Amino acid sequence: MSNIPKTVAFDFDGVLATYDGFKGVDVFGEPIPETIKATQELEKLGYCVIIFTTRLDTPKLREWLKKHKVAYDAINKNPNQPPHTAFKPVWHCYIGDRALCFNVNGARWETNVILKAVNRIVKEARKKND
Repeated sequence: MSNIPKTVAFDFDGVLATYDGFKGVDVFGEPIPETIKATQELEKLGYCVIIFTTRLDTPKLREWLKKHKVAYDAINKNPNQPPHTAFKPVWHCYIGDRALCFNVNGARWETNVILKAVNRIVKEARKKND
């Protein structure tokens, strides 16, 4: 991955916008200023910023991103994606509200810790969608 630009991917719901369950394709939460500012700073530092979301790339989503000054290069794809790779965009870092970091400095989680963390995240996510 050293031959692609420094790349960071941000989830949309719960990271760039508040999220309290799915309300509709073009219904978005309020902006989260801290992460929006991070996209701007990363852009200044030369990072490729990707929005990686389950949402569709709609004109309304792009309007929301522009209105709230979210700096980004692409939605749900990496413009610098190596040709020998699949759908998941290549990135150096992913920031998501339901993400777990499995391998930090060579330390890996035990199975029971992974299961507890996943169960907690799924439980919280299902509460938001009820």
